[in-house]
This record gives sequence, C-alpha cells and structure tokens, in this order.
Amino acid sequence: MDGEFREYEKIEFYDEEQDGFAEFFVLERTRVNGSEYLLAAQELDQDTDAYIFKVVAEHTEEGADMVIELVDDDTELEAVGKIFSELVDDNTTIEI
Repeated sequence: MDGEFREYEKIEFYDEEQDGFAEFFVLERTRVNGSEYLLAAQELDQDTDAYIFKVVAEHTEEGADMVIELVDDDTELEAVGKIFSELVDDNTTIEI
C-alpha cells in the first residue's frame, strides 16, 4: 500500500467447505464479454491470496445483493487474470 486511504467494498461468499460465509474486500472490478468479474481478498496485506469471482446475478429490489461464484475454469481464470494484472498497481503481482 502506498499510504493512500481507499475504502474497499466488502462482499460475502458462502464457503461450502467451511459451511459458512467468508468476507472479502473487492480490490478491482472488470467486465469481459458482458460478464462482471471481481478481484477480491480476505485481507488487505500485500502478501495475501486473492480470488476471482464472477457476478452471476444481481438483485436490486431491496438493496444491492449480488450472487457470485468463484471462477474455477482454467481458461476463464487465465484470461480474466491477465486483465486484472493490467489493472492493479505495479506493486501487486498476480499469479494464476
């Protein structure tokens, strides 16, 4: 981090292995072929793992709820990962 304050959006993802919700900070967003993707991490430390989620539905009637899924298709993950690597700052490295 470069000392600049930035407020991050938080999302929750249901983790079936943990049988509960995990909270993530959205680091970046992008759109590819009409689909929205989120680069998110549970911590804001420099040496943390980040995950790529795909927004599969949004509900706006009673607020801003979104349905997301973890991207696990290798081809999709690599393509979107390359885009995120161009969007993040020079101090951030994305390994897929």
